[in-house]
Amino acid sequence: MCHFYANPVSVLLGLSSVDPELWHNYLTATHLNAIRSLPSMRNYVEGKLAEKDTEEVKSILFDNGYLVSLLPQFVDLLEQQAKELREAVIVLVKLSECGVKTRRNLGDLYLGVLMGEVTSQSPFVRELLQLQRQYM
Repeated sequence: MCHFYANPVSVLLGLSSVDPELWHNYLTATHLNAIRSLPSMRNYVEGKLAEKDTEEVKSILFDNGYLVSLLPQFVDLLEQQAKELREAVIVLVKLSECGVKTRRNLGDLYLGVLMGEVTSQSPFVRELLQLQRQYM
């Protein structure tokens, strides 16, 4: 787990129990710069640029206080997406128990999804979708 705790962004996971008004006490410039360099943040900023919202982009890139104020909504979105991912993986495991050639346990399947090995185009998922169509 050293690789996880060495990541400056991992501190965000522990902040969900802290009042968002106090997050600025825990986050350093290193944390905020690490957040700014995330691919998801890059996509968010590029979306804002496409909308011609240059003031928002400037604030995100140069105003630490503004970025900290956005983080609670980003963390909430991340937690919601993680919940949906867990639920989807559980559905895949349950479907795989119904008779596919290659069964996968919850841990293996979850890791496969996180590593990008299990997608909507992977043979395992396509087999599950065919199986599901047979029962409908």
